[in-house]
Amino acid sequence: MNKSLRQLGACALFALVASQPALAQHDKVLDDANTAWNAAFNKGDARALGALYDEKAVVSPGNGTTIQGRADVEKFYKGLFDAGFRDHTIDVVSAKHVGNLIYQTANWTVVAEKDGKKTPYKGVVLKVLTKGTDGKWRTTAQTWNAAPPQ
Repeated sequence: MNKSLRQLGACALFALVASQPALAQHDKVLDDANTAWNAAFNKGDARALGALYDEKAVVSPGNGTTIQGRADVEKFYKGLFDAGFRDHTIDVVSAKHVGNLIYQTANWTVVAEKDGKKTPYKGVVLKVLTKGTDGKWRTTAQTWNAAPPQ
């Protein structure tokens, strides 16, 4: 019995160690996706940001509406940039990678500047990314909430 438990424990340890490269790759995929998203947002580049979304992406900006499709996503973000939104951050709370799908829950922050006054916002975002046939990861669904400005 003890020998069987030791073998089972060794198998479990081996499985844990063997899974580490996959976990590291998952972290890299998610880190790269979030870094690219923040970079495009903080440059105010709606086209580059839109390219990170699937052609049929569905986005809900937490106001009871949905935006569907890459073109409307670009238009939405252009409106935010025109209103002075920049300095976006993403801090992942949890994430799960299952095959060609990643979903994450994260805290976000952003600053809106208008007439020299900066207003910080924050909230929580839920995002789903899928890996396309071209090997690129794109957002297919996203929704967020926002706390009242401080």
